[in-house]
Amino acid sequence: MKDQYDKGKVSKIVLGIFLVCAVSYLTVLYGLNQRVKIVDVSDCEIADETTMQYKIEKIEYKRNYIKISGYAYRQGISVDTADTVLLAHDPTTDSYYELPTENVKKTKLSKNADDGFNYDYAEFQSVVRSKKIPGGCRACIWYRGNGENVLIPTEEVLYY
Repeated sequence: MKDQYDKGKVSKIVLGIFLVCAVSYLTVLYGLNQRVKIVDVSDCEIADETTMQYKIEKIEYKRNYIKISGYAYRQGISVDTADTVLLAHDPTTDSYYELPTENVKKTKLSKNADDGFNYDYAEFQSVVRSKKIPGGCRACIWYRGNGENVLIPTEEVLYY
């Protein structure tokens, strides 16, 4: 003879396990996306406005977060591999902090340049908790697209 079970209790147990797993997953994902680590950029080529096209377009401070967006590309070379990372340079310790960066596809750079090259993946954005980096850092762009290794210092200071 089969034992009967209470469908209401089983449903609550399954729902509880699902919620615990979902919250755990989101917590781990959030932690991974907020990693800020010190990186070595000593072997990078230093670029300027004559060799690279770049701009930090917007820096927003909301609550305890800094959101930074911009672009970087070498004019006349299509961006075949998007690998651009935003860095925060602390001038007091000469340390570079790698910020979680996402490359963003936007076609406006290719359209504005109108030179036949693809710059669609040259844009990036980063959202980081302000407490993860020291105050007064300067924003830098680490351009590693198309196999290059270029450090682009900017004049933008990250205050919070």
